[in-house]
Amino acid sequence: MIAAVKRIAGQREFKLAFVIALAFLVLTLVPCQNAYASIADDINSWLCDLLREWSNWMFHAQVSVLGSIGYEGILDAPFSSMLQSSSDVSMYDIARGTWQVAILPIGCGVLGLVFTLKLIEISQRMDGNQSMPGVKEVVFLLVFFAVFLFLIQNSFDIMAAIYEVIGLAVDRVEGLFGTGGAMSLAEVSIVTTEDDVSALMAMLVVSLISWLVVLVAYIVALVVCWARAIQLYIMAAFSPIPLAFLGFEHTRQIGIGYLKSFLAVCVAGLIILVLLISFPVVLGGIVSVNPGTGTPVDTIASGLTYALQYLAMCVLLVLSLVRSGAWARDIVSGF
Repeated sequence: MIAAVKRIAGQREFKLAFVIALAFLVLTLVPCQNAYASIADDINSWLCDLLREWSNWMFHAQVSVLGSIGYEGILDAPFSSMLQSSSDVSMYDIARGTWQVAILPIGCGVLGLVFTLKLIEISQRMDGNQSMPGVKEVVFLLVFFAVFLFLIQNSFDIMAAIYEVIGLAVDRVEGLFGTGGAMSLAEVSIVTTEDDVSALMAMLVVSLISWLVVLVAYIVALVVCWARAIQLYIMAAFSPIPLAFLGFEHTRQIGIGYLKSFLAVCVAGLIILVLLISFPVVLGGIVSVNPGTGTPVDTIASGLTYALQYLAMCVLLVLSLVRSGAWARDIVSGF
């Protein structure tokens, strides 16, 4: 019997079966459920770190874009170089050439019409017994014509001078607070430190939406600044016509309305600069609005609340830039 056992134990097949059985018994002692739980935790942690990293990167990129808005040299640029050109002809040259060749003769013609109407009005008030007062009025009319002719012939430079006066205010504000390019904003980060996939997914969605709004704000800021420059050039080019209407009582409001409109466009540049300077300050203040109390739910809610407030501020910036022209008109209309 013992010999048979020794003979079986010495066989190669028995040894292989024994090793396989022993290995199986060892594997049965391994805590399989805990191993699976550890792998699941690792995957959850890796996914949360990835979502958090993506969200943080998007917020950091948004801060960089907002910081680059500034005023891009448009708001405080001289009147002759608000819009640069790669060729020898700029928008300033086009506007001034149009003013000189096309609009200035029309303005002089309108002034001649106004002069004729005032002369007819004076002649109707004259009679044979009031010749000297009539001559006095004619002399005043000639002085009036000379003054307004000077204004019309220099209307483009006068509009540029009005722009430079507002530009002086822009330069002083920029010198006091900067251009808005440097964002005084603390490091943007997800407030929650919990590995909550659902909360981080919501944060990622908010960061994507806010990223889109930031891009819209960037485009709107540039478009508003460029549109303002083009509008100033066009209004300066057509300035002789409304200035000619200033000399007649019945049409004087046309000229006054034009001057107010041109001044409002100039003031809009100062409003845009103030918005771009103040936005980082207001945006940095929302970091401490909803501090967490230490619990996971509070920290997750705080992070989402901060992201939504960040998004709301970006939307507010876009609306403010769009409304800057209307605000400027409201200010000037009170003059």
